Order: sequence, then structure tokens, then C-alpha cells
Amino acid sequence: MARTTSSSATRGSNNNLSRLIKLLISLLFLALVAIQLSLGSQLSKLDPPRLHDAGRKPIQYDDTKQIIRHDGNAHAHAQSTNIDAKLDAKVVEDEERLITPNGSDSTLQGRERLWQMLTTRNVTQVYASYWNSVPQWDTVLTNIHRTNNPSPIIHGLETCEAFQRITADNPSQRRIAPAGIFNTGTNLLSVLLEYNCQNPHRVAKFHGNAKRGHGNEWQPRWGKHTPSRYRGAYVTSKKPKYSVDEVLPIVLVRNPYGWMKSMCRNPYTASWEGRSNSKTCPKLKKENNRWNDVHVKFGPGQTNHKSLGHLFNDWYGDYFYSNSTIDERNTTAPFPRLMIRFEDIIFFPKEVTEAVCKCAGGILGHRADDKDVANGTFHYVVRSAKAGFGHGPPSHRNGLIDSWIRYGSVNPQTEYSSDDLTLAQQVFDPLIMDAFAYR
Repeated sequence: MARTTSSSATRGSNNNLSRLIKLLISLLFLALVAIQLSLGSQLSKLDPPRLHDAGRKPIQYDDTKQIIRHDGNAHAHAQSTNIDAKLDAKVVEDEERLITPNGSDSTLQGRERLWQMLTTRNVTQVYASYWNSVPQWDTVLTNIHRTNNPSPIIHGLETCEAFQRITADNPSQRRIAPAGIFNTGTNLLSVLLEYNCQNPHRVAKFHGNAKRGHGNEWQPRWGKHTPSRYRGAYVTSKKPKYSVDEVLPIVLVRNPYGWMKSMCRNPYTASWEGRSNSKTCPKLKKENNRWNDVHVKFGPGQTNHKSLGHLFNDWYGDYFYSNSTIDERNTTAPFPRLMIRFEDIIFFPKEVTEAVCKCAGGILGHRADDKDVANGTFHYVVRSAKAGFGHGPPSHRNGLIDSWIRYGSVNPQTEYSSDDLTLAQQVFDPLIMDAFAYR
């Protein structure tokens, strides 16, 4: 009998504890709901998401303003604050006005190519001030050095046949992989290929699953940033699924004047004196007139270079020349590879992707699982292809419109003093510069 009473008391205690726990959980849930509603209320007061430059400063109001009359004299006015506020509000309204670019009001003129890309991703409107910042096509061609030949530069197309011949026995093993030194757009190219290019033999091997069988790798076996001198001697994976001959590296080259400035902002694993000084970086020579040597940590080990400009020459020289003898360099490709320009995957993404895909024996086509674009439509990358730690802060990453503004509006050589420009011109390899129209 005593046992029964004790057992009943225990059950009663457990039931009370259970009710208390449930009550606490309910109170916690209600508190979270209240917090969420409060945050939602605050967020609803903010501007809606918009396609505009996040770095643009809003108009600042100043209650001490005075109106400047047409006679040039400053007169304080009792209602100056209200009038100025109205004027500023009108400016804000004009800047934040959503538009659909069209030919009738000239907002589409010279920007037809970009707008066509955006509409395939269901963009229907943009903010007027943001859109007006986009350079017109003639300006873009001038700044990327393609005025006389508005088409992408693709170096190494003569090696396509050799790559397909080497992999002819097992074409389902063919791979494509971006390569390039830091800050050259390898992530963007990877996404373009993944969504738009498929190896038909490999897709068939995966029973029509193009998502698994497209045949595009994030990087070649030796690493996308690793100098190609380590091709065959170093692998990023302990169990590689393909040989060095079964991957076609697509090497991205960027205008070295713009590339050096990007390295100053985000040097990755490269280090050199003065890299954090935005006014003097890249600083090819020190004050004592000696080269400002650069050290870079890659997977296989550290490499050393006379300067940042010499790093550009050394890294791309491995892919560009078939030997490393300075006096007797042979521009014949050392192995099958394509070399393309960073600027061209921004302004000619479809043309570049199609040429690369065809070179490797692939086909340009829409993936059935890709629901972001209409069937049969090329998948343009509108947002930044960079993500995650190691790629710098979000403010240093670019979506499609931002890239058009940043890389099409100015010639990167204008960012240098005449002395720095002269020194850089003496450093950069003239054959590589000429091959990619950077001189």
C-alpha cells in the first residue's frame, strides 16, 4: 500500500513537471513570435530590395541650408528647410524611379545587350539612377580594347582537336575546368559552364541527368590557382577521378592593370610590402629602386617573384609558353588549353561559353533541372558568382550590372600615375599583352 502511494505521488510530480515544461515552451514560442513581428514591423519601414549600387550615399539633409537667389546673394528664408526638403525629395524620387528601359525615351540606347541578358532572368524594371550609370556599348568596347573587333579573344583554339583526340577512347571522361590566378573570374566561368554546357557522353552515362553528368569541374586536378608547372606533380584531391589529359583547363586572363588593383584589395595568399596602402599599391619597386618582391603560397608550396607584375608574367607564362627559357620562348601551347579574357566572360558570356564548350566536345544547352530560366534560354549569371570566406567582403564582389559599370566604364590604366604606368609597361610580357589586346 505504501508503494502504491509513493508511485502515485511520483506520477503526480512528473505530470506537474511536464506541465511546467510545456508552459515554458509555450511562453518561449510566444516571445519568439513577438520578436519576429517586431522585426518585421521595423523591416517594413526600410526601402524595398533594389538593383542599385549599395555604395551610393543617400542625400543628406541640412537644416542650415540657405537658398541661393539668381542674383548670387545668399538670403535666409523662413521656409528654406521645407523648400529644400521638397527639392531634395524630388531628386530622390527621380533617382529611385523604377523604369523599364526602352527605345522611345533613349534609356535603352547603347545598353540593349545588357538588358537582353537581364530579361532572360525575369528582370522587368531597374532604378533609373542605377541604370544611367551603365556605360553604353561603344564605351565598353573602347575600355576593353575591342573597338575594332567587337568579339571575345580566345587563345588556343588550335588545341581543341588534340584534346578531343587524346580523350576519344572514353569521351565520357572529358572534363572542363576554369583556371586563373586570384581575382580573374574563375567562379563566374564555372557557373556559366555548369548551367550551359554539357558533355553528351557523360550525360548519357548518368542516364540523362545533366546536373550530375555535365562534366564541368570547379578546378583542374592541380588546382585552379596553382601554377601549371605543377600539372601532373600535384593534385588537390587524394582520389582524382580523371587524369591530367582528360581535363581541358580554361585559363582566365585579366587586364593586369585592373588585376593588380584587385590584388591590392584582396591579395588572397600573396604578400608584398605596401599592399595595404591603397595610394601606392601595387608598388612594383621600393624606395631604394629595388623590385618589391612578392611571395605567394600555393598548395604545392611558396613561389617568389620580383614584383606583382612579374607574378603576372610568371603565372601566365607557364600556360602561354611551351618552355620556360626566357631567351627562347616557344608560344606553342604546352598542352591542350584555352586562354580567355576576364572581360569577355562579362560582356560576351554566351559567345565564350559556347566556344569553350564546343572545344571540349560538349554541347551548349539548357539543363532540364534549371528552373531559373526558360527552356532553351542561356543562363546568364546576374548575381555575384563569388560566395564564402576567402573571396573578400560582399562590397568587393560584383553582380552583372555592377560588373558592367565597374569594368566597362573606365580603362584601368587611368588609375596609375605616369611613372607607375611607364614602369608597369616595362615589366609586363609584351607577347602576352599583345595576345590579349592589353597594350
